[in-house]
Amino acid sequence: MITGTTLNESVNGIDHPHINDMTVEEMNHRVREEYGSQSDVIIAAYRKDYPRATPFVLYATIATSRWRFRSFAQAERKAALGAAPAYAYIYSWRTPVLDDRPGTFHAAELPFVFGNDELLYHYGAGDPAASVLNKQMSKAWVSFARTGNPNHSGLPHWPAYSADTRATMIFNAPCEVRNDPEGEGLRIITQS
Repeated sequence: MITGTTLNESVNGIDHPHINDMTVEEMNHRVREEYGSQSDVIIAAYRKDYPRATPFVLYATIATSRWRFRSFAQAERKAALGAAPAYAYIYSWRTPVLDDRPGTFHAAELPFVFGNDELLYHYGAGDPAASVLNKQMSKAWVSFARTGNPNHSGLPHWPAYSADTRATMIFNAPCEVRNDPEGEGLRIITQS
């Protein structure tokens, strides 16, 4: 099984031309509305994982926790069965179109999974990194369909997910594997 989410899922800036103007104070207020007294520790935990994120991107990433937690829980349950492996990912490549506003919205990874970056020029915008990522992702899915293992020579080694490491492929330019991404923040959120 391969399971994953985009970095920002349902919170994007397509209809919000001024997202890059969001202040830290506004981000803090939005997170506080959702998580109350835990907001400061949640923001601090996510800031460790995404130190260069803008206030809007950090807010959108925290808002995605409800989907990320479920995706990781599904991978963990599958791994616990001890049969076929599970692989987890976070898609975080940001298209340069529309001044970077779209972000990593729900299903943004699908053009790359299916090797369609040339057909969707309006998404990849001719960015060479998009073409590389397209090849990495589509080959991973093809390899997984053929063998049950998404690894191939053009991608960093993608370990199977386990409760011990929580290895997760971060699909970006460049791709990398992180163990337990967002772990601290997700644990705080699920306990609140």
